Amino acid sequence: MIQGLLRQALYQDYEGLEMKIEQFAAMNMVYQRYTFSYFLDSIERMGVKNFELWAGAPHLNNYISSLSDAAAVRREVERRNMRIVCFTPEQVMYPHNIAASNRELRKFSLDYFFKYIDMAAEAGADKMLCCSGWGDYDQPVEEAWKRSVDGLYQMADRAQKAGITLAFEILQTMECNLVYNLPTTKRMMDEVVHPNFKLCVDTVPMRVFHNTLKDFFEEFKNRICHLHLTDGNPSGHVPLGLGTTPIAEHLEFMDLYGYDGYVTLEIGDSSWWPRPEEATRTAFDTLKKYL
Repeated sequence: MIQGLLRQALYQDYEGLEMKIEQFAAMNMVYQRYTFSYFLDSIERMGVKNFELWAGAPHLNNYISSLSDAAAVRREVERRNMRIVCFTPEQVMYPHNIAASNRELRKFSLDYFFKYIDMAAEAGADKMLCCSGWGDYDQPVEEAWKRSVDGLYQMADRAQKAGITLAFEILQTMECNLVYNLPTTKRMMDEVVHPNFKLCVDTVPMRVFHNTLKDFFEEFKNRICHLHLTDGNPSGHVPLGLGTTPIAEHLEFMDLYGYDGYVTLEIGDSSWWPRPEEATRTAFDTLKKYL
């Protein structure tokens, strides 16, 4: 009853969505069994101009790609009148962990992200997604937490020099034992206070811990610089409209709190890798019903 009254009070002067389709972006992660050119052609067929660049093999990546390759991507994106709204290195499936207890692996991981910060700038992005890394699950969390905080500060300093804002994303507990819900996110954002360190909210881990975008907007306000509008039951990262996520509620909270940044329709479910255009089209067709 009380929750209903609070929601009614919040919406009493609300007149409908003001968000535009131009704020929403595709992502090439679900296209990872296709070439990057196919991805660009695909979203061009759909009339989508914005995308989040997942930087993992076989697409642009810093194992075999260089800054000149990133510059070539920038030229191709500009030629198509598109925009990279966020640059996202692969950092969950690959063994890159800024909180690693192994000293050599941690140094390797930080160097990996430093290179990606430079590559993001060269590709024409102004944001790069990052996460906390994770500690050994059989060890005390606090030492891994300290390593994570230190690593994020190093990355933020490097990002500042490159003109990049870090968009810090929370993960699920199966992916990370450091930052995975609202309290741990608040702790990290309180400890890493840097002008180039802001927050990306993914609606899947948010819902797994029974939070709403209202909770995050109330807590972090303008420190939120990027959003992932994802669907699941509540986990899963399936195309928008195929899960149980409250799409209308998410969009309404974005509007009510004046969010004017970009929103990526992230699709991570590997069952869609053979049909990425169908997945992406499904997500955007669902979104258009609400705008």
